[in-house]
Amino acid sequence: MLKIKQIREVIRTAFVMPNASANQIAKLTHCSHQSVGRIIKKAILSDLTHPVAAACSDSEITQLLYPSLHDKVGSKRDPDYIELYKQSLKAKGKGKSGTVSYLEYHAVDPESAYSKTQHFYLARKFLKKSRLAMRQQYVAGEVLFIDYAGTKACYSNAGETVWLKVFVACLGASKKLFAFATASERTIDWLNGMTRALDYFGGVPEFISIDNAKALVSKPGLVPVLIKNIELFGEHHVCIIDACRVGMPQDKALVELGVKFVKQRILIPMNADLTFHSIDELNAHLAKEVEKLNNLPLQKLDVSRNQLFDELERSELKKLPSIPFEAICDFKTVKVPPTYHILVDQHEYSVPHKLTQEAVNIFVTQTHVKVEYDNQLVATHLRSDEKGGCTTLYEHMPAQHQAESLKSKEEYVNWAQTVGSNTQLYVQELYRETKNPKSRAIGKQCQSLMKLFTDKENTAIEKVCDYALRNQIKPAEMRLVVSAIDDLEPEEVPTTLLVHKNIRGKGSYGGRYEN
Repeated sequence: MLKIKQIREVIRTAFVMPNASANQIAKLTHCSHQSVGRIIKKAILSDLTHPVAAACSDSEITQLLYPSLHDKVGSKRDPDYIELYKQSLKAKGKGKSGTVSYLEYHAVDPESAYSKTQHFYLARKFLKKSRLAMRQQYVAGEVLFIDYAGTKACYSNAGETVWLKVFVACLGASKKLFAFATASERTIDWLNGMTRALDYFGGVPEFISIDNAKALVSKPGLVPVLIKNIELFGEHHVCIIDACRVGMPQDKALVELGVKFVKQRILIPMNADLTFHSIDELNAHLAKEVEKLNNLPLQKLDVSRNQLFDELERSELKKLPSIPFEAICDFKTVKVPPTYHILVDQHEYSVPHKLTQEAVNIFVTQTHVKVEYDNQLVATHLRSDEKGGCTTLYEHMPAQHQAESLKSKEEYVNWAQTVGSNTQLYVQELYRETKNPKSRAIGKQCQSLMKLFTDKENTAIEKVCDYALRNQIKPAEMRLVVSAIDDLEPEEVPTTLLVHKNIRGKGSYGGRYEN
């Protein structure tokens, strides 16, 4: 049987040159004159003229000329294609193998069964036709796909090999790649990879397509429930974070191909031929090699990923936020106690006192403690490592507590400076007895001095403090010194022990005191 193209040519030539012989037609159509004669005869019997043949499909022409081929009924039984398709949809290792499927098919009726080779051929042909892939077209700036490569990278640390996971990202429109090695695949590593990828691309896409890894998704589904940090990452960058369907890697086919490309072109040669001594050194080499890949022309296209990115996608990406994202190390909701301080890692942090007895949300990052109430940020503190300590902001305190908080060494030393150097030294001497600059006991002593000196001149206060420093007079005894100052002229301030009417000598006791 001739090819359908030659059959059409014979019919057309015979129609155009009705008086031509079979030999002439055979030379024009490049076939034997016997085949020409048979085709013309079959066409006349079937009323198949050139206008009719031009309107028919190839299968319709062969059915008209060779009806016996189409009416032939085979004696062999077809495989159960529906069951084969169902088994192919199951996860790897859970579906029946091709051999098991054939044995079950053959056991039903060995006489009507195809051979194993033919069964496999028909099964593969059917499954290939069943597995259709929808062609996806991504708009510039629309999507960023992310994934981890199965192949690891490594570096040597004091003779010990340290293995790293490799994060890969791929933009949808330009297919530009990014790769970065991390210690593992924890949530913080995914966040670190995404942050560095967005910095590398210089912008934010409309949405990020992620895997259904447990470090990213707490509950998969049509609209997945994301881990809190991943959700906050999307909110911070004003982009949608969506996961592909479970068990459907074709939803992120671009990054799957990108991972394969990075593995074959970079990771395997790198592990075989190079030795690194730090993760930074490894990542520097990885960045250089990925840039080379981005500069290579795409298959079947005379343009590189970088060229497509510069021409189409760079301008379509949204701007990066001015404040970098901070991952949440801990999150909890607590009720504010009467002390208006909340406890985080054995350290207390203040919140506005008006929120006492209200429930607030606490976000703990690597560097800060942030408190939200009614979806509004109400307090931000730098994290402290001081166990049992307390961090209090002045504006969080009520008025009476603010006034009390001012009673500190700094406050009293500032007052003493306005008086003079002797007064300042005296106050500082008082605080040498404590390590706490807000000591209540010393503060009360300073307050008593301030009251005692209320109506005194600075020169008089300075003389009293000078005497007190030289004679180690305690604050409780300062009233006696002040009363003596009132009775004497300023230049006659005694430099030895004071004598006045309230001090009795040895004669008052009637004893002998020679010794």
